[in-house]
Amino acid sequence: MSALDRFTRVLDWNLLKYFVQIAQSGGIGAAADSLHLSQPSVSAALRRLEDHLGVVLCVRTRKGVQLTAAGDALLKECEYIVGRLSAAPAELRAIVGDLGGSVLLKTISHVLSPALDAGVVAFKARYPHVELVLETAPCELIVEALLSGEVAVAVGFDDALRPELRHVPLMQERQQLYCGPTHRLFGQTVTDPSSLALEPFVAFSDGEPPALRQFRERHGLGQRISGNADSVFEASWLISLGIGIGALPEPMAKAIAPTLSPLLPPDLAPTLDIHLMWRPDLQSRAALLLIDTVIEQLKQTP
Repeated sequence: MSALDRFTRVLDWNLLKYFVQIAQSGGIGAAADSLHLSQPSVSAALRRLEDHLGVVLCVRTRKGVQLTAAGDALLKECEYIVGRLSAAPAELRAIVGDLGGSVLLKTISHVLSPALDAGVVAFKARYPHVELVLETAPCELIVEALLSGEVAVAVGFDDALRPELRHVPLMQERQQLYCGPTHRLFGQTVTDPSSLALEPFVAFSDGEPPALRQFRERHGLGQRISGNADSVFEASWLISLGIGIGALPEPMAKAIAPTLSPLLPPDLAPTLDIHLMWRPDLQSRAALLLIDTVIEQLKQTP
């Protein structure tokens, strides 16, 4: 066995990292602090490396340590080796398609989409090192954030189908009118929405989808606002207390407020299109892969 073979087999490669830290920190104590090790441990590591090489790498002075000529020569090699080893994980992830970083997904609240759920699960399984950041916002703010470039990917309403954005239909969501158990219309079906015009109404403080607003205004609903809520949960709570009638997404209302009674026949309730949206000039690889994964699940979802 050659001297080089013996050296590479018995060498603890962490010693190279410790030596680089000693040289860059200018002292044993400072290196120990940076490495979160005790000073005796770092001193012992330096001695072990010098014993392996058979040379003195540095000498202690009042100001710390000073590298010898051999130490200077080894430092250049060690910095290269440590740098390449540190970069290896990121380079390997790039080669095999594993990503890091984060993706911001801005969405309206309470979207019950099997394809979106499956897409997020599949994306995280494929790219576990990507942090998925979820924020909810009213639909108009979501579109503004997309147009301004503040957010990369979004889920929400965009009835105008703005040409500055890319849209993929994610699902259709029926908005039903509900009343609570104590309401006089509980359990009844109303075939003329306009007859409810003067009923006390629970409204959303912001974020009403345009198609729902047009339906409400067409039938004169909401002339007597009796309560305001900023989320589906709060709105369903006020409706259940009998504060007024109100519009809720049908799938979510069934899930969180099964005691509420729908007022309209299904064919009269407005149906809204929810889209997956992004800008055509999107550059984030992680965001593009999230979009591709959700679209892939859309194709597989009945």
